[in-house]
Amino acid sequence: MTRSRIKSIVVLLVMSCATSPTQTRGPIAVPVPQPAIQPTDNGPWRFQYRTDTVAYQISRSAAIESEIDSGARHEITTNNSHEILTLNVVADTVRYVAVVDTFSTATQGAIGSVQQVSLPIQISGVVDSTNSFVVDSATAAPSCDPVQSSLQGDVRNLLITFPAQLTPGLTWRDSTARSSCYGTIPMKASIVRRYSVVGRTSYGGQALIGIQRIDSISAHGDGRQQQHRLVINASGSGSATYYVSPEQGLVFHLTTDQDLEFAIQASGKTSRFRETAKQEYSLVR
Repeated sequence: MTRSRIKSIVVLLVMSCATSPTQTRGPIAVPVPQPAIQPTDNGPWRFQYRTDTVAYQISRSAAIESEIDSGARHEITTNNSHEILTLNVVADTVRYVAVVDTFSTATQGAIGSVQQVSLPIQISGVVDSTNSFVVDSATAAPSCDPVQSSLQGDVRNLLITFPAQLTPGLTWRDSTARSSCYGTIPMKASIVRRYSVVGRTSYGGQALIGIQRIDSISAHGDGRQQQHRLVINASGSGSATYYVSPEQGLVFHLTTDQDLEFAIQASGKTSRFRETAKQEYSLVR
C-alpha cells in the first residue's frame, strides 16, 4: 500500500472518528466514572440542552498497524482543534451552528505531509427528540472534506438525545448513519450506540452525572482513487464516557476510544490494518 493511501486512512479515522462494531483483536480498556458517595442523590435527573454558546477544545490521537511492502509499520497522528457550538433549543428540537476555528495535525512515521486547511469551517442543522440529524443543505460538503467531516462527527458525539429522566443503571440505545471519507472516496457508516447511567460523580471539582457508551460500527466505501478502484470495509468496537450537568444542560467532558479493522481491496489485492484512536472533548466556555 502506498504512502498516500496510508495518509488517507488517517484522515478518515482520526478526523472523522466514527466509533465502531464487531469483535477485534483485543478489548478496549473502558474508563468507568466512579460514583461519588452521595446516597441521598440517586436521581432522577433530567438533562436538556439549553439555548447557549459553548466552546470545546478537542484532542485526537491515532495509531495504525499495517503490513506494507512485506514489512510491518506503525504510524501515529495527533490532532487538536477548537470548536464553538451555538444552540437554539425549542421544546425537544435543537438547532445548532458549529464552527471550527483552529485545527492542527502532527504525524510520525511514513504518513506523509499534512494538507493545509482553510478556516473557519461551519456547519449547521437540527437534531430532534428521535436523534435525527438534519444538516442544512447550504452547509453540506460538495466533496470529501476531512475537517468538515470531523466537525460533523463531533456534533453527533456532543448532541445526543437523553431519556426524559436519568437514574443510576438506566440504559438506552440509539443508532445513526453518517458519511465519512477515505481520501476522495465517500463512505457510509452505520453506528449503534448503547448508553448506561453510572450515577452522580465528579469531574474537575464539578458535581456531574457519569454516562457510559458502547458503540458498534460497520462502514463501506467503493470508488476510484487515481487509476485504482478501491473497495473498503471497516468494523470494530468503541466506547465513550460522558460527564454531564443536568442543572446547566452541558456536556462538561467527553472521551471516546475506538479499535477498528480495515480491509481495502485494490488491483486484486486485499490490504488489512488496525487503527486505535482516542478523542477528548473539554469544555472551555
